[in-house]
Amino acid sequence: MNLNWMNQIGDWNPQLLRELKGRLKSRNLLLSAAVSLLGQFILFMYFRTQLPNKLELGYNPSHRYCTGVTEYGDQRKCLVDAFGEVIINWQLWHLDVFTWLSIIGCFTLLTAGTYLIINDLASEEKRETLNFIRLSPQSPQSILSGKLLGVPILLFIGILLTMPLHLSSALAGQIPIVEIFSFYLAVVAACILYYSAALLFGLVGSWLGGFQSWLGAGVVFCFLLVTMRLALVELSDDYPLIFARLFNPTYLIPDTAITAVFSSAYSRLIPFEWFTFPLGSNLLTTLGTTLVIYGLGTYFICQSLNRCFRDPNTTMLSKRQSYLLTACYALVTLGFANWSRLVLESDPGDYKLAENLVCLLFLDFWLFLYLIAALNPHRQALQDWARYRRTARVKGLVDSRLVQDLIWGEKSPGLLAIAINAIIASIAISGFIVLSQYSVNEKLNALFALVLSVSLAMVYAALAQLLLFSKNHNRVFWSAGTVGAAMVLPAIIIGVFTSTYRDNNFLWLYSIVGPIFAISPDGKYLSFITAFLPIFSYLTMMSLLVFQLRRNLVKAGESATKAMLAGK
Repeated sequence: MNLNWMNQIGDWNPQLLRELKGRLKSRNLLLSAAVSLLGQFILFMYFRTQLPNKLELGYNPSHRYCTGVTEYGDQRKCLVDAFGEVIINWQLWHLDVFTWLSIIGCFTLLTAGTYLIINDLASEEKRETLNFIRLSPQSPQSILSGKLLGVPILLFIGILLTMPLHLSSALAGQIPIVEIFSFYLAVVAACILYYSAALLFGLVGSWLGGFQSWLGAGVVFCFLLVTMRLALVELSDDYPLIFARLFNPTYLIPDTAITAVFSSAYSRLIPFEWFTFPLGSNLLTTLGTTLVIYGLGTYFICQSLNRCFRDPNTTMLSKRQSYLLTACYALVTLGFANWSRLVLESDPGDYKLAENLVCLLFLDFWLFLYLIAALNPHRQALQDWARYRRTARVKGLVDSRLVQDLIWGEKSPGLLAIAINAIIASIAISGFIVLSQYSVNEKLNALFALVLSVSLAMVYAALAQLLLFSKNHNRVFWSAGTVGAAMVLPAIIIGVFTSTYRDNNFLWLYSIVGPIFAISPDGKYLSFITAFLPIFSYLTMMSLLVFQLRRNLVKAGESATKAMLAGK
């Protein structure tokens, strides 16, 4: 029977069968079960120790799990029954167990699962078996889904063993069964999204070596921690950062449980709006919005996965796919801005436009970091393209074939495509700025901040593309390091120079925080020349980088053509 079951899995997905055979050993299963059961026991006993008893009443007559009137904070007056025993609020106690088990489970599933998947791909690369898997007759989807389901199988088994305690605590806490399974659905969708991203990072980040898996898991853990912290500090949902919070499934832990744990009437499921539609008004629409966002993210990651798995030297996205990604991303994030107040109200309040714009630019910053990595081809692809351009040169003032190639071509430099993506994102944000109920001067400041951020993004993109075309064997490392230094070092240097002299604050315009300074109160007093100079500087830097890249491409095309003709 067991053999028949394994054969059926092998027929459906041979890669999954390979992963299961390598991991479902008796020792591994016992270890996974032991860790899960021990963790549950420790959590359960910890909450048992938090219960009040009659010996404590003499010096502490109130407690969180008592049932009397609220005295201060979440402390309630302790009542006793006819036998002198403290009457316990068991519903609240079970809610706390359920919620902390949910939080720990989410962090474990997403962080540990990310680590395991990236580490597995790094091990395959080190053993040189990944190319062998690529040559197998299986489809990329079959292989990748086998990895996604099989690599974290022991983790899944450990989590499944927590289900009895988790479900019983939820039911004892009187959480509706619909809300429980809605949360489970969100966690499954989040796992698919995060694990797909881990597969992609494992394929393209092999240059990081053994540090790769730790970096991926660390980023996921920090992201979950920060977005969860944003929910706990009661950050207003007037800002587009709600978009980032939706990527944390702990956001969808049922309301009653959150209220129980954090002892506040404030709920993380605040009714947020998307283009004034109250999608966060109830669990159903919140869950639907979250699943749509997870689905879109998984779709574009899978597009990158299919490309990178077939050909490790190709770009993560085609230029056509990048335009669709940016349009979807701009539409979704812009919808979370405070349209009700900034556009529909006559008096939206001071600094609300600036705050919303900063949030939108912050979210777009991460998109364009991904686009710079996903659209800029590496040296070999650019060499092939340069040789093709050398042999297919068209005479005339405007080479329409070159323009089309730069917009749609697979191996052409990605700068024009990144610029088009920047225009798409800018048009969306510009429409929001123009429609807002603010003065012309404040709108001009916001548009200036937008232009400044686009100029910065293009400089970083040109710098990355130039370094990716260098002959250095570690060009990916040097490209990432140099772009990172270009972002961080100017801000540090300017921070040192402006710490004493306030008159030099305009120097912030020459760093990555320039758009924030432009929209700040100090930015309102900038002269036209002071505002124009940083944009002119960035355009000049980008032109020099593009000019150098063009020279290198022409030289590479000539050398490759001569080598090809000599070989004939």
